[in-house]
Amino acid sequence: MLDLMRLFVQVVEEQSFTVVARKLGISQPAVSNQMRALEDKLGVKLLYRKGKGFALTPEGETVYRHALHILDECSELMREIGGSEKLMNGKVHIGASHIPGEYLLPSYLAPFRALYPEIKFKLSIGDSLEMAEKVLAHEVDFAVVGAIFDTEKLTSEFWLKDELVFVVSREHPLSAGQSIDLSMLKEYPMIIRETGSGHRRSFEEALTKLGLELNDFDVALEVGSTEAVKNAVRSGLGYSFLSTHALNACETQGLVQLSVKDFKIERGFYLLTRRNKSLTVIADEFYRYLSQKSEGGSQ
Repeated sequence: MLDLMRLFVQVVEEQSFTVVARKLGISQPAVSNQMRALEDKLGVKLLYRKGKGFALTPEGETVYRHALHILDECSELMREIGGSEKLMNGKVHIGASHIPGEYLLPSYLAPFRALYPEIKFKLSIGDSLEMAEKVLAHEVDFAVVGAIFDTEKLTSEFWLKDELVFVVSREHPLSAGQSIDLSMLKEYPMIIRETGSGHRRSFEEALTKLGLELNDFDVALEVGSTEAVKNAVRSGLGYSFLSTHALNACETQGLVQLSVKDFKIERGFYLLTRRNKSLTVIADEFYRYLSQKSEGGSQ
């Protein structure tokens, strides 16, 4: 019965028998049969056709509400008695913006999987807005992004701090400077991340605080990844502002980091989930693991 409730919750939240079947590695008819089996056990109709999809009957809404509560209580029970490893199998699909996805999360996946070797991960990487949309569309369990999305349907929890720092190539005219004024940068080409990225949003917000906007600068190139920004800066195409995590984690040969007077760009990375929607047991366990490793949590 518990497995049927878990499947029912997945079907409701994914709004697709096909998606659930694909995630579980079973056929769509098998999912349909399990749903009918649950209806037979309860003696009520849970779903009805609506257009190309389906909707919950009043009884289905009641069962869904109680199923969420039961599954939450079951997960908590297993944690308290130390039996959560019995449930720790399956796949966790995480969305991430470029910095956490490329430079941070891999170092957390390995030790967690050492605890639960039956778990498999899928990591989808894109800009912060794209990952927020994937969370809303139930395409990922949760996401780690460089921007806050607190809306009616999304909620963000602070995870780690980040800072964007000024970088140029060793051959750039500013590379020998000791202290740089922001106004000086208007004379040189800039490389920036694409619209939708947390990186770009943080940069534009920092400019706004000083009464400036992106159009005040010579944007020579917009790109879709941090690695592309680094390579473009290294080639001499222009300067940029890069995450300290990207600079610390990877080869920085050919790049010079400098300070810009009275201009500091600080931001955070956030754990992003659907508001009032329960995660699967394994996704919730990994979410809690990351949360405990946050700069605001226990280490």
